[in-house]
Amino acid sequence: MKTLGLIAGNKNLPIKVINWAKKNNIDLCVIGIKNITNPIIKKDKFIKKYIELHITELSKAINFFKINNVNDIVIIGGIHNAKFKLTFDFIKLFTKLLFIKKKYDGILRLVINEFEKNNINVIGIDDILKENLIPKGILTTTKPTNTQLNEIKNNWQNVINFANTDKGQSIILLNNKIIATETFKGTDDLIKRAYKIKGNIKGGILIKILKPNQERRADLPVIGKKTIENLKLYNFSGIAIEGNNAIFEDKEETIKTANENQIFIIGI
Repeated sequence: MKTLGLIAGNKNLPIKVINWAKKNNIDLCVIGIKNITNPIIKKDKFIKKYIELHITELSKAINFFKINNVNDIVIIGGIHNAKFKLTFDFIKLFTKLLFIKKKYDGILRLVINEFEKNNINVIGIDDILKENLIPKGILTTTKPTNTQLNEIKNNWQNVINFANTDKGQSIILLNNKIIATETFKGTDDLIKRAYKIKGNIKGGILIKILKPNQERRADLPVIGKKTIENLKLYNFSGIAIEGNNAIFEDKEETIKTANENQIFIIGI
């Protein structure tokens, strides 16, 4: 691989990909998403080519990569609060999406198919940042209690059932009951809504999994330092996340922050 394409959403994982490319001396052609991508990325002089597009400008993205002889790309980072622009690409994909039951996963597969029809291969983030993949086991000095472990075990299938609805990847568990489920607004919003339900009592577990049959190349579950800080702020106990099917935004910082705040992280 001489050149890698990157579609950079929000948060820090796109920066991790850039650092990986620097380390491996791989040229980067980057598409930023308007109003979403970290502005630091645009200023990085290592990047060979950079443009910003709306998330609905798929044809322009494909042409950008083809003109720059990019055969492999990574799509990473969230797109919450991205501004939409009505384009022919959007209308075409939306029409196809009408016939797909799982809309969120469906749009990801349709987008990836469009790239691959144009001989642009989409690579999973875990193929590049292998060290950031979350393993199974307890990853923090703070450990879940036996009661908490039993609650996670008892509700794991319920979480899978929810994820299979395509509405989200995450739930909040309290006293052996699911008290809140994720929406398109994401994990941070889920934590805040769950806090309004449970109040300031100590407890509650965030459980995050890969949706059954999900397109993992573009939407692996992610946790980071901010996730831990929000759990601490709203008085939750920890995270249970599907091992080998999720990724740290920043492994060392996330685990360090969890240890400092007595928040457990366990890969199931």
